Amino acid sequence: AHHIQRLMVTGNFSLLAGIDPDEVDGWYLGVYIDAIEWVEITNTRGMSQFADGGIVGTKPYVSSANYMHKMGPHCAACRYNRQGKTEDDACPFNSLYWHFHARNRHLLEKNPRIGMVYRTWDKMDPAKQQALLDRGDAVLHNLEQL
Repeated sequence: AHHIQRLMVTGNFSLLAGIDPDEVDGWYLGVYIDAIEWVEITNTRGMSQFADGGIVGTKPYVSSANYMHKMGPHCAACRYNRQGKTEDDACPFNSLYWHFHARNRHLLEKNPRIGMVYRTWDKMDPAKQQALLDRGDAVLHNLEQL
């Protein structure tokens, strides 16, 4: 898989879902023939999983389906509705994006590169926020069924 697929699709999903970076390292090293440990772990820890505390990347590399769709054909054959947010067929990346930012606010809100995310969240209707969090919880509790 291309670097962008690794970063934007599998890496993004792993970070949004809270997968342990050790597990992500092991998966990449086991799946990709071109995965060389000294390169892969730096990319995984620094860029993909923000597990180095911001040494390599200045903010977590996470996105919703909208950005993924703009950046490539990643959503083309997907069964999920990339524009949906909380519906049963909504793309899991959408609710997980907001769920990630809500559960990590205490760590991220002072990062100037993420300020707009929290300003948008704070302007959202509380019922919409709760629906996104509930959908994110449902997705996280049913990862094996995605």
